Formats: sequence, C-alpha cells, structure tokens
Amino acid sequence: MQEKQDLWVVSPKVNKFVWKTGEEMKVDLNVRNLSDSALYFSRAEIIPSWIKGKKGIKIVEGNYLASGDSTFIAEFNLQLPPTPGLYTLKFGLETWIYNNYTTNWKNLGVQQTPYWGYIQVTQQSPIYTVFVSCSLREEDKPCVNQILNLLKLWGFNPVTVGINRFSEDPSKIPQDIDKEIEKATAVIGIATPRDYSIQDKAYKAFPWLHIETKKGIDSNKPLLFIVDERIKQEGLLEYPDFPKVFYNPTKLDVLEHKLAVVMPGFRELIAEKKVQKFLDGLGKAGLILGGIWLVGKCIEGKK
Repeated sequence: MQEKQDLWVVSPKVNKFVWKTGEEMKVDLNVRNLSDSALYFSRAEIIPSWIKGKKGIKIVEGNYLASGDSTFIAEFNLQLPPTPGLYTLKFGLETWIYNNYTTNWKNLGVQQTPYWGYIQVTQQSPIYTVFVSCSLREEDKPCVNQILNLLKLWGFNPVTVGINRFSEDPSKIPQDIDKEIEKATAVIGIATPRDYSIQDKAYKAFPWLHIETKKGIDSNKPLLFIVDERIKQEGLLEYPDFPKVFYNPTKLDVLEHKLAVVMPGFRELIAEKKVQKFLDGLGKAGLILGGIWLVGKCIEGKK
C-alpha cells in the first residue's frame, strides 16, 4: 500500500497486518523520488494513531536520492497498544530538494503522508468459545467462512453444530445444540438471506437463526447478530435492544472495520458477565454499537 506525494512516495513494509495487543511491530520504510530533482532526507518520522501527540524520529544520513531512484531510509520498532482495535500509521520525512539552477539545497521541512493502511490489534487471550448460528448451505459458505475467520481474529473459537460439531443421531440435533450453547460463553448469529419476499421486497433469514439465538437468550448468554443488510428485520432481529452489525456481502472489508468497533465491548461484556437476562447487561455494549453505522458510512464513502 502506498500514499503518493508530489515529491516522493513511501512504501512501509510490515510482515503482517493483524497483531496481538502489546506486541512489538517492526516497520521498514522505503522511499522513491518522484520529482525531477535530486532529494535528500535528513530525518524520518513515524506517527502512530494510538499515541496521541507522540512520534518516533530517526536521524538519517547519506540519503541522497536521484530522480526516479528508491532507497531504504529507516527502521522503526513500535509497541502496539493494549486495547484491541483498528489503528493507523502516518509518516514524515524532512525533505531537501536540489535546485539545478542555483546549485543549492532547499529545506522543505517535514513532509507528512496521509494516514497509511490499517493495523488490526486483536485481543487473542483469553480465547472465548462462542456458539455461532449460521447457514450450512454451500452457496453461503464463502461469506460465512470469511466472517468466521474475522471472529477468530478477535479471540473467539466458533462452534456450530453441522460445521465443527456433529450429531450421531439427527433426531438429537436440538439437544446437541442446547448442550453446545450451554457450554459457550456467548452466541453470535450470522444472518444470511434465505427466501425472498416479493411483498416485503426483502429476504428472510433462515429459520434456525431464530431458534438457536432464542436458545442463547434462554441460557442467559450475551448475543450479537451479524446481519446481511438485505434481510428484513423480524423476529429477534426486530428488537432494537439486541445488538446488530449489518454487512454487505460484497464489502466484507467494511464489516471488518465495524467489528473492530464492536468486539472490544462484546468481549468486555462476556468477561464481566453482566447479562442479567441479557437485556439488563447490554448497556455498555449498546453505547459502543451506537457508532457502528457512522463508521460504516465513512468507510464506504471512501470506496
């Protein structure tokens, strides 16, 4: 990923974009001269979004760069924050440009990039086992599997009867579902579209979503819905007190950003076990979820 500047472009290199809280991240910074003149860099800066007003500074020497050339300029090591979320990095270079007519160097000061990329910091300890109610149909697997992988990044071990838990006797599936929900720390429902209603001009969720999530409520478990935006909100989805994250199946990267807003609060809800009949325990998570729509619209607007 690169952010283009008038004079130069920087290419930060990290070995991954998903990190655990508190890890140390190494960033290699390369720069390419886009101008018609020679450039010289005397200082490199890195500005992480999780340390307000702070930046790392490296004095660099001998980085004369002819027009069109590229070079490695600095290496930074950053301690990642203890709080899960999506974070960004910004870079700056104190830039000198050579004037071919006066044969002098001119200091242009520190030129900064816009925010570059996203660093996802996840809470991977402890691992919470969650029962996930989701479609088992083949046509839903590409979307469902991606969402399950996103949940794993946030320190959840998803369990679904029919995916990684199986019943020896089909007649005992309801009882096996009850057992898995009882053992889980929370229930997450992934609402994918099933039948299209011409009257409502919307899709309905698969019936088992309502059955399994209702069992979760009866078991006094925290509940979160991840809902395809084309689905009509009915049944449990109709109640505003139940937290819902909406997604577009063609823009699951936007869902990733939304989950970064939701999951720290959802994990905290699980850890604090404030779930008196569930509805009494949603206050804090509800406040966090309030900003999801705005975050999603801002991200979608950049696409």
